[in-house]
Amino acid sequence: MNLLDSDLDNLDQKGFLLKKNVLSENEINRVKEIILNQPTGKGVKKSHYPVSINNFLSKLFKLDFKKIRDSLFFLSIQKRLNLNFISNTIFKDKANLIMIDGYWNLIEKKDILPWHSDQAYSGNKIVKEIKAPDIFYLKFFFYLTNVGPNNGCTSYLPCSHKITYAVRSCIFEKKVKYEPFWSLNDLVKFIKKKENYNHILEKLGSINELNDFFEKANLILSNPEKSFFDFDAAPGDLLIFNDSGVHRGSMPSLNTRIALRYLYKKN
Repeated sequence: MNLLDSDLDNLDQKGFLLKKNVLSENEINRVKEIILNQPTGKGVKKSHYPVSINNFLSKLFKLDFKKIRDSLFFLSIQKRLNLNFISNTIFKDKANLIMIDGYWNLIEKKDILPWHSDQAYSGNKIVKEIKAPDIFYLKFFFYLTNVGPNNGCTSYLPCSHKITYAVRSCIFEKKVKYEPFWSLNDLVKFIKKKENYNHILEKLGSINELNDFFEKANLILSNPEKSFFDFDAAPGDLLIFNDSGVHRGSMPSLNTRIALRYLYKKN
């Protein structure tokens, strides 16, 4: 997969990029077969595949040859699609693949995850160590089933990664005091606090970008029953996104949702 300069610019500026028809039919079928042999749900231990030498040695020691074969297949996809190069370009530095996992969700009538930012300490009220603001994961999210509005797509609020970067920078530099900002509602409240607003605006450097964020956030928060910033994707399509931006996993209301993920982090 060779992304154009314009694709990489869009990913850098908007925080996400959707590419169509990235996996072949054979790859789609084999990935689906592998993932559907696991228990359902996200975060299941069996859904993770070795990526480091130590991981592979551990699987070898346990004689888990199937896991090794499956991981080597996933790594062949990674190599064919130049995921390392894309990650290095976005991070503007050497990036490392730190995780591969695959999971599936049954049909249900609630969001897999509500609107949130991954780099927000899970909404904890107390945080012992504040991380540097440039820490985030670049996620490559391959869909193996059809997704769409309110049917399993990963909705993303465009350019919101810039907003959360400004927030995390101000917290890291101790210009503002940490409070939970994991959920979209908490994030908006945090920015609008009298003692926070000017610091965050100065760090962001654009009143237009901040007002645009507030407008989009208000659209989502005022109409929770509606779907915004969703998209349609088919098996084999790829979503790449900066996980510090505001996003959600919408409800898989029409069909089972199957996905394969690669996570990269700056070295």
